[in-house]
Amino acid sequence: MKNTFLSLALLALLGSPVLQAKDGDIIRRGQCANGIKTKLKASPENGQIEVEYELDNAAPGELWQVILRKNGKVILRTNQRTNGVGDLEVRKVTPNASGTDRIEAVARRSGGGATCTLSLSAGF
Repeated sequence: MKNTFLSLALLALLGSPVLQAKDGDIIRRGQCANGIKTKLKASPENGQIEVEYELDNAAPGELWQVILRKNGKVILRTNQRTNGVGDLEVRKVTPNASGTDRIEAVARRSGGGATCTLSLSAGF
Protein backbone atom coordinates (compact mmCIF):
# COMPACT_ATOMS: atom_id res chain seq x y z
CA MET A 1 0.00 0.00 0.00
CA LYS A 2 2.82 2.39 0.90
CA ASN A 3 4.59 1.72 -2.44
CA THR A 4 1.33 2.22 -4.36
CA PHE A 5 0.77 5.59 -2.67
CA LEU A 6 4.35 6.65 -3.37
CA SER A 7 4.08 5.59 -7.01
CA LEU A 8 0.83 7.51 -7.48
CA ALA A 9 2.26 10.60 -5.81
CA LEU A 10 5.36 10.48 -8.01
CA LEU A 11 3.26 10.00 -11.14
CA ALA A 12 1.10 12.98 -10.19
CA LEU A 13 4.17 15.17 -9.73
CA LEU A 14 5.83 14.10 -12.97
CA GLY A 15 2.66 14.47 -15.01
CA SER A 16 1.75 17.92 -13.73
CA PRO A 17 2.18 20.64 -16.38
CA VAL A 18 2.22 23.31 -13.67
CA LEU A 19 5.45 21.94 -12.22
CA GLN A 20 7.12 21.94 -15.63
CA ALA A 21 6.23 25.54 -16.48
CA LYS A 22 8.12 28.58 -15.24
CA ASP A 23 6.23 31.06 -13.11
CA GLY A 24 4.14 33.27 -15.35
CA ASP A 25 4.06 30.95 -18.38
CA ILE A 26 0.71 30.52 -20.07
CA ILE A 27 0.34 27.19 -21.85
CA ARG A 28 -2.44 25.87 -24.06
CA ARG A 29 -2.40 22.27 -25.32
CA GLY A 30 -4.46 20.79 -28.13
CA GLN A 31 -4.84 17.93 -30.54
CA CYS A 32 -5.70 17.80 -34.23
CA ALA A 33 -5.89 15.15 -36.98
CA ASN A 34 -4.37 11.69 -36.55
CA GLY A 35 -3.26 12.15 -32.94
CA ILE A 36 -1.03 15.15 -33.66
CA LYS A 37 -0.49 17.08 -30.41
CA THR A 38 0.14 20.80 -30.20
CA LYS A 39 1.28 23.26 -27.55
CA LEU A 40 1.28 27.05 -27.54
CA LYS A 41 3.20 28.84 -24.79
CA ALA A 42 3.65 32.52 -23.96
CA SER A 43 6.28 33.59 -21.42
CA PRO A 44 7.45 36.95 -20.14
CA GLU A 45 11.03 37.60 -21.30
CA ASN A 46 12.87 40.80 -20.34
CA GLY A 47 9.85 43.03 -20.94
CA GLN A 48 8.83 41.15 -24.09
CA ILE A 49 6.78 38.03 -24.82
CA GLU A 50 8.38 34.77 -25.92
CA VAL A 51 5.93 32.72 -27.99
CA GLU A 52 6.65 29.03 -28.61
CA TYR A 53 4.59 26.61 -30.70
CA GLU A 54 5.19 22.87 -30.81
CA LEU A 55 3.69 20.17 -32.99
CA ASP A 56 4.29 16.54 -31.97
CA ASN A 57 3.48 13.10 -33.39
CA ALA A 58 3.15 14.06 -37.07
CA ALA A 59 4.90 11.96 -39.70
CA PRO A 60 8.67 12.53 -40.00
CA GLY A 61 9.74 14.85 -42.82
CA GLU A 62 6.35 16.49 -43.41
CA LEU A 63 6.32 20.12 -44.53
CA TRP A 64 4.13 22.44 -42.42
CA GLN A 65 3.34 26.14 -42.68
CA VAL A 66 3.16 27.75 -39.24
CA ILE A 67 1.70 31.21 -38.67
CA LEU A 68 1.84 33.02 -35.32
CA ARG A 69 -0.35 36.07 -34.77
CA LYS A 70 -0.48 38.58 -31.94
CA ASN A 71 -3.65 40.66 -31.75
CA GLY A 72 -4.50 39.65 -35.32
CA LYS A 73 -1.15 40.68 -36.87
CA VAL A 74 1.26 38.07 -38.24
CA ILE A 75 4.45 37.98 -36.17
CA LEU A 76 5.90 34.82 -37.75
CA ARG A 77 5.21 32.88 -40.95
CA THR A 78 7.48 29.94 -41.70
CA ASN A 79 7.58 26.64 -43.56
CA GLN A 80 9.28 23.90 -41.61
CA ARG A 81 9.69 20.13 -41.87
CA THR A 82 9.07 17.84 -38.95
CA ASN A 83 12.15 16.13 -37.57
CA GLY A 84 12.89 12.39 -37.57
CA VAL A 85 10.23 11.67 -34.94
CA GLY A 86 7.57 13.96 -36.44
CA ASP A 87 8.01 17.03 -34.22
CA LEU A 88 8.62 20.69 -34.94
CA GLU A 89 9.02 23.82 -32.86
CA VAL A 90 8.99 27.54 -33.67
CA ARG A 91 9.85 30.45 -31.40
CA LYS A 92 9.36 34.20 -31.65
CA VAL A 93 10.08 37.00 -29.19
CA THR A 94 7.74 39.94 -29.68
CA PRO A 95 7.23 43.31 -27.97
CA ASN A 96 4.87 43.37 -25.00
CA ALA A 97 2.34 46.19 -25.26
CA SER A 98 0.25 47.15 -22.26
CA GLY A 99 -2.91 45.16 -21.64
CA THR A 100 -3.82 41.65 -22.71
CA ASP A 101 -2.46 40.17 -25.94
CA ARG A 102 -4.23 37.47 -27.94
CA ILE A 103 -1.75 34.95 -29.35
CA GLU A 104 -2.84 32.52 -32.10
CA ALA A 105 -1.03 29.71 -33.87
CA VAL A 106 -2.12 27.93 -37.04
CA ALA A 107 -0.17 25.03 -38.56
CA ARG A 108 -1.17 23.58 -41.94
CA ARG A 109 0.32 20.44 -43.44
CA SER A 110 1.52 21.03 -47.00
CA GLY A 111 -0.78 19.24 -49.40
CA GLY A 112 -3.69 19.37 -46.95
CA GLY A 113 -5.01 16.81 -44.56
CA ALA A 114 -4.40 18.64 -41.29
CA THR A 115 -4.79 22.08 -39.80
CA CYS A 116 -3.99 22.67 -36.15
CA THR A 117 -5.01 25.83 -34.30
CA LEU A 118 -4.51 27.09 -30.77
CA SER A 119 -4.90 30.45 -29.06
CA LEU A 120 -4.38 32.03 -25.67
CA SER A 121 -4.56 35.38 -23.93
CA ALA A 122 -1.54 36.80 -22.12
CA GLY A 123 -1.44 39.89 -19.95
CA PHE A 124 2.12 40.19 -18.68
